[in-house]
Amino acid sequence: MTIFPSFHTTPFVTTDEREAAALLPPGERQAMVKNVLFPYEQFLEVSKQIERFHRPVKGGAADTGWMAGVIGEFRSGKTFILQNFARQHPAALTDKGFEQEVIYLQARLDWDSLELGRQIYLATGVPTVPSIKTSTLNTKAARRIVDCNVKLIIIDDAHCLLGVAGRRRTVFVSLIKYLLDQVNACNILLAGPSIVERSMETDMQMIGRGGFPRFYVNGFSSEQEGRNQFRIFLHGVDQRLPFRTLSDLASLRYFSDLMEVSDGSIGMVMNIVQAAAYEAINDGTACIMKEHLAQAARERRRVGKKYEPFGQGVAGPEE
Repeated sequence: MTIFPSFHTTPFVTTDEREAAALLPPGERQAMVKNVLFPYEQFLEVSKQIERFHRPVKGGAADTGWMAGVIGEFRSGKTFILQNFARQHPAALTDKGFEQEVIYLQARLDWDSLELGRQIYLATGVPTVPSIKTSTLNTKAARRIVDCNVKLIIIDDAHCLLGVAGRRRTVFVSLIKYLLDQVNACNILLAGPSIVERSMETDMQMIGRGGFPRFYVNGFSSEQEGRNQFRIFLHGVDQRLPFRTLSDLASLRYFSDLMEVSDGSIGMVMNIVQAAAYEAINDGTACIMKEHLAQAARERRRVGKKYEPFGQGVAGPEE
């Protein structure tokens, strides 16, 4: 079974709330920083799209037999959206046994042809997997999906399955088709970069399973609207950090540097913010300071980059 992060989503609005958060033990504050999650506009929109794919009729049943994609480049924020959705459907023990409506799998490049079937077994609460040949394991994994009443399988980093050549890809795709067609037990959501979309576009058998609707997750663009949304995101994160005062992450004195070092990528900017927040906790400051951001950015500066963020400064947008 997948263990999801305990996402921290609650903002600290009042002075008393911020004071209380700042007085928590360092380990608790560290966990808040590590698992901070601000449900920004795109996060909410894609979450709604996934819910509509899973249950297309309000008040109706979970759909089955279709496949869709969540498409976004690396570090665009897909995984937090997917994990947050999956954790809203926890496993339960019922009179009929173990049930789990949604399971989340994160594929890896080192999976052999048996591993997708194994991971389905493990995600549905089976502690050990039998040593049997691939076709038998996949058939039993499909039966496990039916027995546990799984209605949606989310496969994150699906490019690790679809981007490989030879027998492994054939086995992976065969199991997915079997679950959608012969078993018709669930929907399947494939998440990954654009290679996932391209792979489906060239496989008419796969795209025929519902037309492969796509839900896109993008970083923040450098256009004015993208910059505005990025500032809203930074402020939302800032409100959830466990410090006595806001760090003013969305202010113009920091904004252009954060855009520069991250290229609008949620994952990249959070690398900087979280590392800076850890140092601020260590230093006992009231918030993240400029020097904390500078250190975090300097340690992560890409090869060939000479720009010194939070030091020399760049021209920011007008208010």
